[in-house]
Amino acid sequence: MAEVAFRPLQSWALPPEKPRTDRGAARAERDTYRDSFRYLRIPRLPADCPPWVLGQELGWAVRSPVTLTMKPLDDIGIAVPEREDAHQAGRRLGGAGMWQRGEEWIAARNADWLHLGDYRAANGSWEGMFLPNGQGTVEWRLGWAATIPARTFLMVMPPPGSGPDGLRVPLGVIPAKSVNAMADRGGMSIAVEPERPVTVHRGQEIARIVLLHPDSLRATTHQHTAEPESSIPPPGHPAKAAGHGQETGR
Repeated sequence: MAEVAFRPLQSWALPPEKPRTDRGAARAERDTYRDSFRYLRIPRLPADCPPWVLGQELGWAVRSPVTLTMKPLDDIGIAVPEREDAHQAGRRLGGAGMWQRGEEWIAARNADWLHLGDYRAANGSWEGMFLPNGQGTVEWRLGWAATIPARTFLMVMPPPGSGPDGLRVPLGVIPAKSVNAMADRGGMSIAVEPERPVTVHRGQEIARIVLLHPDSLRATTHQHTAEPESSIPPPGHPAKAAGHGQETGR
């Protein structure tokens, strides 16, 4: 059986947890309706549907480590010419904040809230929990590390239930080598995109992560189409008269 391990790297981190469906509570509610009300009933319980339960309990729930309001980013990728100050370039762009990502820069307005997640690292310096990722997305550092088996993959997806309304989680698949190496680079991070002002709460599920076997990515499909039946009767089969299928004669 494949084993997955999570460990906190920061005191505020909330490592993922396995979702569980409370079937007992759902059935107790159904029985209360049956025993107490004349007309109201719960005729079918989702908790009694195995496919639904498996979907709800799939993978691990990724939870927000903070409570704050996120806002959509107005960002653009730019280059800062040599010997030009990046923050001066940001002021020329209307006071946009500047974040270096690789060799290029991302200038973003409406980004003051990104600094609300700044946290103290092990060396005493301040680190950003939120970093602009480009095209309106944000890299969200979660403060914990994951270890998954070699040659497997970790899929990041929106929660199957009701996540924060207005927070989009792009679907992504990360190989084990990258997932396990994140432990030395500050821990796991996911991409999110606030589509409108949205408040997330500490402990609220914001995404779901699922372990994938390599065969999940290598699988292929074969489509089989049924051959149409021939309208020509086989040799020796008496042909029917057109229209009625009856023998004709004088």
